[in-house]
Amino acid sequence: SSKIKLCFYCLKRMLLGQVTCKIISVRSGEELPEKCRELALHFKTQGTPIMIGGGVLAYTLLGVDYNMASGDCAFLILDPHYTGKDDLKKIISGGWCGWKKAVDNKGRSFFLKDKFYNLLLPQRPNMV
Repeated sequence: SSKIKLCFYCLKRMLLGQVTCKIISVRSGEELPEKCRELALHFKTQGTPIMIGGGVLAYTLLGVDYNMASGDCAFLILDPHYTGKDDLKKIISGGWCGWKKAVDNKGRSFFLKDKFYNLLLPQRPNMV
């Protein structure tokens, strides 16, 4: 997606080319839970937020809760479109930041089945 390419370009420019990024692409939102183990490893080794772009959507992934035994996965999502005051209670209660299951208890998918998604995973420089 062009949003991911723009994020990558801006990161490189702001950090004077010191940041490298890995890109993961999936053809459908249904495929994102299959990447949970890889995303958990990213947070363990890199610890950097992941930018997600898909169709007309954009999110920031702050973490994953991955159960290796069951394969269950939840995503800690921050919606970058929030423009209100820095009121944590309002941000969380309004759903702007929180844990999202790929499919909730009512069978609704958070990530859309008919949309592709690109994930930008910034890699920390070796010296950090």
